[in-house]
Amino acid sequence: MRDPDDKLTFYYCGKTDDEVYKIIKSNLIEHEHDLVEIYDEFLIDIYLLLDKSKSKYIAVDWDNTISADKEYFLQLIKALQKAGYIPFVCSLRAPDRENIQEIREIIEVANLAIYLTDGKPKRKYMKKLGIKVHLWIDDFYPGISDESCKIFARNNIE
Repeated sequence: MRDPDDKLTFYYCGKTDDEVYKIIKSNLIEHEHDLVEIYDEFLIDIYLLLDKSKSKYIAVDWDNTISADKEYFLQLIKALQKAGYIPFVCSLRAPDRENIQEIREIIEVANLAIYLTDGKPKRKYMKKLGIKVHLWIDDFYPGISDESCKIFARNNIE
């Protein structure tokens, strides 16, 4: 039984028949994390925000996301890869930051790409690279896009 202080609360408001949702939900249950569909910024630790449903790319933040439970996220990443998705790390960090080595070690284990936006909004940064993201997994949704972006309204965040 997981200590309640170690539990993470994930927020998802989308199609429950989505394959990614099913993979994530299964892994959340196994790791005893919580999943909520009601937006409450004081309760939520990590947001699962649907963006482009036909894409196979899954953007996963590092700080306070993967780093909050590395074992869970490594297992999730491997399950997503097995299902044909392309997870990658997307962080607001600058490329020259000293502690990037910790991220690189995890990336090598899971064979992931890493994108460091240097503080620029993640969605716009990835679009410039031609990568449309299916799902954003992040603890800080304002880092994904500006407030006027439709992604938040689609995910019931206003």
